[in-house]
Amino acid sequence: MKMKRVRVTVLFSVMVLLAAGSVSHATIQSINATDLDTSFTASSGVLSILNTADIVVENTLGQQTTYTQGEFDLSTFLQTDASSGGLAIGYFAEGYLSFTDSDSNALLTGNIISIDIVELFDGLGMLAGHGQFEVTGGTLENDFALPYGEIVQITFNVSPASIGDFTADFTGSSNITVVPVPEPATICLLGLGALGLLRRRKSS
Repeated sequence: MKMKRVRVTVLFSVMVLLAAGSVSHATIQSINATDLDTSFTASSGVLSILNTADIVVENTLGQQTTYTQGEFDLSTFLQTDASSGGLAIGYFAEGYLSFTDSDSNALLTGNIISIDIVELFDGLGMLAGHGQFEVTGGTLENDFALPYGEIVQITFNVSPASIGDFTADFTGSSNITVVPVPEPATICLLGLGALGLLRRRKSS
């Protein structure tokens, strides 16, 4: 009985510490930008997303900061054209991304690790993707808190709408959202907490 109380106390203490950490210093939950000029050049395999945009930063407390007339810049390279059945499927890697404010100060910069892009419906010119990047700098680097980020959403309409692979040039307009990748230590800690609860449930 005493051992169970100790486990519960330790688990509760860990949860309190995690909650206190998030309250004392709100970190970035997401960064997004919309209506970004997009182009793909088949001869070089370069996908480029570059445009002036309002950069919206949301923290873990749900508060938003908007950097008006900022700029988003991404460039990455096609590694594999896996298109099939009239649907465009492309695997990209390497390159960079950056968010800057209206004075060209870097808010967040990173190196692209990978981006996967697929056509959602044949013939409609709607593409979607996700990917990973490594944070390299920017004034928001510390608030981003983690060395790696995930591109959880890239959605865009392209022209021409009849693309079926990545053998021809196209242009489009993109929306993009990036988030921090959960820190391994935090995942491990939460996993241990869940394991403790499972053991407690089995023993009772």
